[in-house]
Amino acid sequence: MKRPGLTLLEVVVALLLTGTLLVSSLLAFARHRRQLALADRQIEAARIADELVRQLAARRGGIPVGVTGAVPGKPTWRWQTLPIGTTALATLQMQVIRLRIVEVPGKPVELVSVDLFQPGPVLQRRPGK
Repeated sequence: MKRPGLTLLEVVVALLLTGTLLVSSLLAFARHRRQLALADRQIEAARIADELVRQLAARRGGIPVGVTGAVPGKPTWRWQTLPIGTTALATLQMQVIRLRIVEVPGKPVELVSVDLFQPGPVLQRRPGK
């Protein structure tokens, strides 16, 4: 005679499926929270980079190249400028500089990177060109 209800095997399978679904949901939620936190830090880094570019460009001599500094109020963040190369625009030599803001506890994470152009030395035109 069959009794109504679930067998032990059916209960165990149901618990395993429910547990798998719960763990998967928790892992997805944790990853989502990390991505949101990173996006918030990147937005803040972009705002800081904008202000930093304004400050550095206003200095005599323009934006310094090969310089690193701390980001005020963010003890684990660093900014740095790197020379990328040069390019010419008509007779004006332009220096390409990359400004990066990096978070450095443990493995460095680049939060924002901006390529900037600033005038370099004036190019001399060759006769006949």
